[in-house]
Amino acid sequence: MVILIGQALFGPGKTHYGILLQCVKNSYDPLRLANGLGIKKHLSKLQSMRVVVQRVTKASVTVGDELISSIGRGLCVLVGICRDDTPKEREYLARKVQNLRVFDDENGKRWCKSVKDKNFEILCVSQFTLYSVMKGNKPDFHNAMPGEESKQYYEDFLAILRKGYNSEKVKDGKFAAYMQVHIQNDGPVTIQLEAVPDIHFQIPESRVGPRAASGSKTPVAVVRGQPQDRTIEKATSYIAIFTSAFNGETSKQEEFLKVLQEFTQGNIHHMPELILSAVDILQEDRQLLCGFSGFLPQGFSIFLENEDLEQIRIRCPAVEDMSIKELRDHVEELKSNEASASPVPLTKPTRAMEELILQLSRLLSS
Repeated sequence: MVILIGQALFGPGKTHYGILLQCVKNSYDPLRLANGLGIKKHLSKLQSMRVVVQRVTKASVTVGDELISSIGRGLCVLVGICRDDTPKEREYLARKVQNLRVFDDENGKRWCKSVKDKNFEILCVSQFTLYSVMKGNKPDFHNAMPGEESKQYYEDFLAILRKGYNSEKVKDGKFAAYMQVHIQNDGPVTIQLEAVPDIHFQIPESRVGPRAASGSKTPVAVVRGQPQDRTIEKATSYIAIFTSAFNGETSKQEEFLKVLQEFTQGNIHHMPELILSAVDILQEDRQLLCGFSGFLPQGFSIFLENEDLEQIRIRCPAVEDMSIKELRDHVEELKSNEASASPVPLTKPTRAMEELILQLSRLLSS
């Protein structure tokens, strides 16, 4: 039945991936559905942090008879945290909230000023119910991040907001308390923002096909891996940012391409060593630095603590998050171990990285 619903929504030839994302939007449980389709083990993440932003003339939070916080004109932000969220999601949404243009300018022009531009206030309220999944008529919240972990994540989100704005203008409720939230919506204007999740999965060839395995003539959704055009688009967008960041000057691009090629040729054996070389080249630009994570294998990423370029952190599987200095030490340790052991099998580049190398090579040779 789920497959037939997917056909009705998307038409023949669409992917289970599309059906799963539609389920996220409609509050179905995507992981349960993925399990039913037999592809759960190929998914790493389908949801991520989300916030509901309301433009208000005033808002307040009380617990019992106690007033916890109140603001005048500004934004009331309901914050939902997913169990799989990483620092990238909170940094992205903090920027979005601060720069969301939902206010008028002094001439009455609409949708052109942010809360920072107007020097208004922000009231944040943690709300795990944004991750409700319906089980019959009863909501279930297993996709929300657990209590203590989410509390720290939420406090870090507030810290980013306060650092990027006036700390006295950013207020919050009382975490995990039973709150009464009073919102006087202005407009009304309500906008939902969600960090785009990193989704990595590869569907077995045995599950690819336009017809059901039973031989039924009813078409089912074709299951494919990540679409080729999305990979091309990702590489193209990244190169455009690269070109803009250095005003068309190609020396950085040439240096970066050389590092990537050395990795594909086996001169750089370890992914952490490649990441270190890339960080050394890209560390002056936030977008390029964090954006390179999209070309790394699953489990590897580069992010900034509190959006601060002085606090670059690197994540690798089975290793605690590292600073640049710690990453250098880790790479040296890997090289030392490699010298005293048998040769290490070469790590293959991702398909996205191969596309990036191809496009960079074409650009620099033209």
